Amino acid sequence: MNTSNEDTSNEDTSNEDTSKEAGLGIAIVGAGSVGRALGRGFAGAGHRVTYGVRDPGDPRHAALRDGGAGVASVADATAPADVVVLAVPADAVAAAIASMSLRAGSVLVDATNAVRTPVPDGHDTMGAFVAALVPGGVHVVKAFDTIGAEYLDGHRSAPPQPGAGSPFLPIAGDEAGLVVVERLATELGFDVAVLGDRTAFRIVEDHARLWIHLAFARGWGRSFHFEARRLEARHGVSPA
Repeated sequence: MNTSNEDTSNEDTSNEDTSKEAGLGIAIVGAGSVGRALGRGFAGAGHRVTYGVRDPGDPRHAALRDGGAGVASVADATAPADVVVLAVPADAVAAAIASMSLRAGSVLVDATNAVRTPVPDGHDTMGAFVAALVPGGVHVVKAFDTIGAEYLDGHRSAPPQPGAGSPFLPIAGDEAGLVVVERLATELGFDVAVLGDRTAFRIVEDHARLWIHLAFARGWGRSFHFEARRLEARHGVSPA
């Protein structure tokens, strides 16, 4: 009986290793600067990336295939995906989600911001608006909307900053999705802070508003990031 248990354990470990080697299937809905940067970053980390666009045959999307990424309709890109990243303007969110083929258990990452426009349909946050549109069983996480696209490809496009630490990235949402997104963000070189469940969407979006205000209203430009400098370990426990 002990031998049987050991064999089962070995099989499970093998399956997990194979999954890690193969990477996640990630659909990027939105081919703007944020979507393209995340696609490059995830592909560089070993994940299978497909961009979901309205017209896959449009010659403008040919460059998206660089690095081995696929290009498909939004429905075809999202149907098999483990993770779907929504990276479109606020006024395009409803149409984009309506075009998706989302399945229970998948993760939807909301990387949108309502910039110079109110959140649609009277919702308090873009995260709440997005969550109201997706089917039940889909794990919604707010992430990747609080920093310039230059940092989202694993910092490959960001200017050199000698001595700088890892960029701070707050995320919030459903627990099962947070586990996945925290791993993805860490692979891209971020110092990730999990802020909580969907009630913390507003805190993430407030952080985004601060970055946007400094970058554009106060003239800081795009080439900066926030860092978290901790005098103690996380959760207030002093290092041993």
